Amino acid sequence: MAFVIGAFALGTSENVVAGILPDIAHGLGVTEGSAGLLVTAYAGTVTVAGPVVTLFLDGVGAKKLVTLSIALYLAGSVLAVVSTSFTVVVVARVLTGLVHTTIMVVFMTTAMRLAEPGKEASAAATITLGLSVATVLGVPIGVFVGQHLAWQAAFALVAVLAAVSLAVVLVAFPADPDAPSPDPAGGKLASLRGLGRPQVVLGAVTTALTGMAALTVVTYVAPFLTQGAGVDGSLLVWIMLAYGIGCILGNTLGGRLANGKVVQAMAATVTGTLLVLALLALVSGNTLGSVVLTVLVGLAYFATFPALNTWVATNSQGLSPNLALALNSSAFNIGIAAAGWLGSAYLNSGRAVEHLPLLALPPAALASALAWYLVRTYGPRAEARRAAAVEAGAPAGT
Repeated sequence: MAFVIGAFALGTSENVVAGILPDIAHGLGVTEGSAGLLVTAYAGTVTVAGPVVTLFLDGVGAKKLVTLSIALYLAGSVLAVVSTSFTVVVVARVLTGLVHTTIMVVFMTTAMRLAEPGKEASAAATITLGLSVATVLGVPIGVFVGQHLAWQAAFALVAVLAAVSLAVVLVAFPADPDAPSPDPAGGKLASLRGLGRPQVVLGAVTTALTGMAALTVVTYVAPFLTQGAGVDGSLLVWIMLAYGIGCILGNTLGGRLANGKVVQAMAATVTGTLLVLALLALVSGNTLGSVVLTVLVGLAYFATFPALNTWVATNSQGLSPNLALALNSSAFNIGIAAAGWLGSAYLNSGRAVEHLPLLALPPAALASALAWYLVRTYGPRAEARRAAAVEAGAPAGT
């Protein structure tokens, strides 16, 4: 429960600002462009500082680490509520962004550690479920209270969620297991070396490319559907609700597919995302087809999360799954940033908005190719071939 509540709070906080930018700008006496820096401050801190903070704190007990991190997140959220200065609100967003990745990866690695053997992917899916539900419920609720009460009310909602999560963690989070003291000379160095494993690197690159592909469409879904497919603007809220429900279903389905078959599920779901985007490119301009396939993009894309996260975490065992997942989180955010830049450049060039899905196909195809390479190189058949080669006395190459 603490995992889902905490992820819900983080997902709401990360995305709610975009919906209340005019209110924040008016309340703090800045332009909407300047208020947008609150989004950049949070996302930039998560992307750059996430792995660094996680590496620095690696070795601290999970319960102690997540308790302190949520407490800091709560403090940053409260600071945003009581502030009347734009600069202070930026500082508050940086504070919360500093521990966003650490909270998420500790939740995920702990959930996988406690899961039954073969059920690790479903455990990882419980964390991304919180993010999915935030997309469907948390962000709209935050926007509603921010617009109808005051912009501070949206941050107050996040603070309440963080406080509830902290209380549940203190009461119900499992105690840290007994563990030997880390090697002070080589512990963190070994963790950094672990990030160089091909399985981890290629997994993170696949995450970034898949995110870039899906978000190229999703970031600009409003103009794509209204201007490109002729959808009535008043229907967008319902379409995005359906999209969010698709995300939840995809996340749950992806967790079940990946249980015990992580690399195969990763390849299947990433390829599924490619196929949905290709179909969307084919029917772009058709109202019903564009709406249905936009919802399916959410389902297919969120289905990739459990397998991608589980693959990266399990292939860093013995080193630092926390750090590997922090790297994967940064890869995800880099993909989002690249999607925003690519889509912006395309639309600003005056090209037809209905052809936006075509931009998503190259990164999606590359992600699919990498995923199937991982299946071929590290999947069960490859492992069986290596085992047979060892038994026969032959070199155990890849």
